[in-house]
Amino acid sequence: MEEAIRPSAKRRNRPVPLAFAYVGLVLFMIVYFARPEDWIPGLAVVPLAKITGLLILLALAFSFSEIRWNLPREVTFLILLITQLWFAAVLSSVWKAGAVNVMVDFSKVLPLALVIYAAVRSTNRLRWILFVQAASVAAIAFASIVNRHAPGGRLQGALSGIYANPNDLALVIDLTLPICLALAVITRSIWGKVAWALAMIAMIYAVFLTASRGGAIALVIAAMVCLWQVGFRDRRFYLFLLVPVAVLGILVYGGNSLKQRFEQTKIDSETNRRDTEASGSAQERKELLVQSLKVTAQHPVFGIGPGNFVIVSGVWHVSHNSYTQISAEGGIPAFLLYLLIFWRASSNLRRIRKYPRTGKAIQLLCMALEASLAAYLVGSFFGSLAYQLFPYCLVAHTSSLLLITHRERLASSGTPKSQVTPAQVEVTVWQ
Repeated sequence: MEEAIRPSAKRRNRPVPLAFAYVGLVLFMIVYFARPEDWIPGLAVVPLAKITGLLILLALAFSFSEIRWNLPREVTFLILLITQLWFAAVLSSVWKAGAVNVMVDFSKVLPLALVIYAAVRSTNRLRWILFVQAASVAAIAFASIVNRHAPGGRLQGALSGIYANPNDLALVIDLTLPICLALAVITRSIWGKVAWALAMIAMIYAVFLTASRGGAIALVIAAMVCLWQVGFRDRRFYLFLLVPVAVLGILVYGGNSLKQRFEQTKIDSETNRRDTEASGSAQERKELLVQSLKVTAQHPVFGIGPGNFVIVSGVWHVSHNSYTQISAEGGIPAFLLYLLIFWRASSNLRRIRKYPRTGKAIQLLCMALEASLAAYLVGSFFGSLAYQLFPYCLVAHTSSLLLITHRERLASSGTPKSQVTPAQVEVTVWQ
């Protein structure tokens, strides 16, 4: 009996695995999503992103022996994608130095994905990571509404980086809304539910104020997935009644700019006239899409180098399409690897749904990640987001959630001999 108790006591006293790596990950998420250097005086001169990135690398180095290096395929595909893009940068005939700078910044997504997969080993850890992301984006959406900096009638983010452009701000909010919904349903606090509900209303309102057509479409996709998973499957039919009320209220108070942009998108095909900014933007994006496809056909193997399409476009604009962005700048191999990464993420979520008797928190987090991925896969047709870290964080979250689900399933299926409890030993002795 003492021999059975001794390992159990050791397990209770053992430090939490990869705690240092997890703390570094949380700090990195706070810096990346909350951007404190933009609103705290004096932090603008401190390279917080580099410091926290270095912290993650150190955490990986010191925890090397604890990490199980049976990497999921999506991480393997990410490694191959980064390798392909580095070849494209070094072999670029357009601007090699610029492409290398893009890759230096983008390559930190690999240690980030590794730390997420290795350190986020429990539902509570995953919930805290998602809480940091959701709370940061919700706060920035609220601050953007309060500041109301809207040149040309379109809301811009209160901070720089991924929030500066109205289209990027709208899509980041779209990707975060399902996570807010999942956290609102999971929490048992009434005040917590109220806070998340108010945050989601403000975020949806901010999407309408950005007047982003791609953001509005991605919002519809995310809402449809959430309603199907939470409203229909879980029999929360009251959510269907809240949708028309929320949409009508937001359209009345903040949807005029978005409605006008959709109405002005149509171009006179006979005269090719672009009488409005919205129609001119639509025509310009069509031309950029065609040009990015031509660049892909001309440079199919390694592309022209990451970040170099703005140079060959002639108008110093990105392709406004993540799929053709990656194919034109990294070649067709990079495009295929890019698709495989997100296909594997979707496959992870399908496998989680097939597990019987999964916990409610896991089901809700699976729904949130599924809705966010669907919103990104559709919304990225209208924006150049292939080098942003947010979508790859979602992919890494699906890897961690699948691992957590598998571990909980093994734990519920039976207790290994090495984990026999003292009570079980006592019963055996009396028998």
